[in-house]
Amino acid sequence: MKTTRARSRILVIAGSAVGVFAIFCGSVALFGAWWRFENMPTAEEWQAVFGATVLVAIGLTLYQIRQVDASNRELIRSNELARDANLEISRPRVQVYLQADRQVWKDRTKPVDGTMFVAVTNIGRSPATNVRLAVDIPFTSMEEFFKPGMMATHFEDLNSTFDGSTRFPILNPRSTYVWFFARVPRVFEAGPEMPRQYRVTARYESSSGVHYVEEMILDLDVEKRLELPAPPLRRIGRDIEIVGDELKAIRKELKSVRSGN
Repeated sequence: MKTTRARSRILVIAGSAVGVFAIFCGSVALFGAWWRFENMPTAEEWQAVFGATVLVAIGLTLYQIRQVDASNRELIRSNELARDANLEISRPRVQVYLQADRQVWKDRTKPVDGTMFVAVTNIGRSPATNVRLAVDIPFTSMEEFFKPGMMATHFEDLNSTFDGSTRFPILNPRSTYVWFFARVPRVFEAGPEMPRQYRVTARYESSSGVHYVEEMILDLDVEKRLELPAPPLRRIGRDIEIVGDELKAIRKELKSVRSGN
């Protein structure tokens, strides 16, 4: 829109200059050299006036050309920003994090207990391809969370996923993979033999071939402050089980009373 208006102005200015010159030439053809009449400007004065007019017209034309160029650049920049925004909205986003699930007991007085996993997911809107994951130090945990001799085998499998090679040729949106890591809150009380922080690097591509690199910190000292509320549906399910147990106990007691009679 702005470019069309600027071009129209240039055409109007150029047309006006041509029109004035045509009128001048026509007047000379009809009336002769009328600038020689008494008190009329001389030829040199008319030449100076037309010269100044031409300079002004050239200046206005150059100004309009600069305006058109600036408008085109703004349009290009606006298109690039819109393209970048669309890419950010539709791009894949691979995330690695520690996921904790709370165990819900029938007895509400029991202490908080749960399970922690290492999770890999794509929270973006498009698939991630050639996903490569790397961790600065190997994942490890506490022997007490595993059957005898099983921890080494488990973490060998987990750490092989984070060795920097392509482990996920394609990771679809909202797909999540998990590996058991530890029990909470016991893991937060581990001694210095267990690392407290892991730095994970994820390298992957979009379906259009754009490369991305994400760095994430998995920190146990941060995770231990995370609130673990009981999932509402599980809590309701446990409460229903308690009610069922109470009803069974009442029925059993009634049967005992009747048999005693």
